[in-house]
Amino acid sequence: MSPHLQLKRAAQVVSRRLFIKALAMGMSIPAALRFSRMATAATTPAPKRFMVFFTPHGTASEHYAPRIMNNDPTNFALDKTNISILGPLEPYKQYVNVYDGLQYVGKGDTHEGVVNCLSGYMQADLTTARTTVEHVIGKALGVKPLILGACSHRPSGLDKDGMLFWNGTPIDPQKSPVAAADALFAGGTPTTPPANANADVELQKDLLAFTATEIQDLQKTVNSLTREKNKLQTHLMSVQSLQSDANMMARPSSCSSAPSLPTVEMVRKASAGNKPDPSGANDYFYQEANFPLLLQAQLEVAAQALICNAAPIIGLMPMYTVCNFDFGFAGAKGSHHDLLSHTMYQAAPGAQYNSPISVDNLQATIRAPFATAQKWFTTQLVDKLVKLLATTADPAANDGSKVLDNTLILWISEIGDGQDHNRASEIIYPQAPASLPIVTIGKCAGAIKSGQVVRFPVDADKQKAIMTDRPAVDLYATLAQAMGVKSASFPGQTGIISGVLT
Repeated sequence: MSPHLQLKRAAQVVSRRLFIKALAMGMSIPAALRFSRMATAATTPAPKRFMVFFTPHGTASEHYAPRIMNNDPTNFALDKTNISILGPLEPYKQYVNVYDGLQYVGKGDTHEGVVNCLSGYMQADLTTARTTVEHVIGKALGVKPLILGACSHRPSGLDKDGMLFWNGTPIDPQKSPVAAADALFAGGTPTTPPANANADVELQKDLLAFTATEIQDLQKTVNSLTREKNKLQTHLMSVQSLQSDANMMARPSSCSSAPSLPTVEMVRKASAGNKPDPSGANDYFYQEANFPLLLQAQLEVAAQALICNAAPIIGLMPMYTVCNFDFGFAGAKGSHHDLLSHTMYQAAPGAQYNSPISVDNLQATIRAPFATAQKWFTTQLVDKLVKLLATTADPAANDGSKVLDNTLILWISEIGDGQDHNRASEIIYPQAPASLPIVTIGKCAGAIKSGQVVRFPVDADKQKAIMTDRPAVDLYATLAQAMGVKSASFPGQTGIISGVLT
């Protein structure tokens, strides 16, 4: 018998046995069928992927806010707001949600809020353990997130301006796209399961899709089973073990051949012979001149990792907060933080404090260089990742869907307006809206209702806005639920956001 037929027969046997066991546990017939079918790859639904993409230093509202037509949040344009920071996403608008009226709850309106923005932790210290959204999701699904960075902290080392991702303690992102690619694809060869893979291993992999709550419920049910039936309990215990960081399961690639990574190969060639330098002064992966290529290479790694399902949860941090790289390469000459993001907005001629609330109340030319720099990040994300995911058939699905259909990208910054440093959405003088920039891209296997601007009331008084704006962690909990993690919770959470889940 061929290995393929052996695997198929083994899967059928396991499926029948699990169906009987599930019935013995008191499950309904539909639930038992769902449980038993998890052992067969042919009936496994498309896997979901999750990614966090960070853009430092906030935004400029007069170049960012979507244009909403006829007061219809599903009828909007991303490329009609002056420089249009979100403009490159316009062709993929059906996948996009833009959120207005959220805040990062906590102390102070500074770049230092980066240490809390993805976790909901509210204090300013750097010693208390916190867990950011990608790790909350990863722990529940038994997936170790891949954390990447492009000059994501100072050459001198990880400090508060680079502490975006946390798993109890802050995570130092992988700075080399070459090392990340080699680890994921074994130096050019995707890792694939052997044709005669043990059916129990396949079953264990499928069981990882269960949420923590489901596992706990099943464990309670099987506690009274006889020794003969305790194999199922063993599987559940294995799942729980795999969901700890020390025993995360390696993900086999869904791709049948090694992905093409031309930008990574450019970095490999350029960085050949590089030696880690404790000071960072001579380390290729910390040099300002190399930043654009490094980000493009990391996005290339992330795109192929998502396509191949080799790393279904990813975090990517380009630059640290208060980073002063010169963005002349993006057509916006000047230091990104001190000069560009700190350019003071100015009222448009005729704009008054009681003017209608509109981005048109600010002069577009004043912060055009900053907007140009921020749009460069959007362009890289679209060109190197979004466009590819939107046009690539999902190799792990059998329903004709694209990878972006089954992916959810959370795009955030640590502050709102680059000059105001606000971490709440507010109305700035003269009556111009300033949003905390939070965007999602992707449909998460149909779990997300995309193609809309999700708006919450914003108070014109900044101090009131800080007290009343909805916490961003409500969105994180909503996205976690879309990923299948119903048990996720964050400090300061008030509830799931309606109208986002399908």
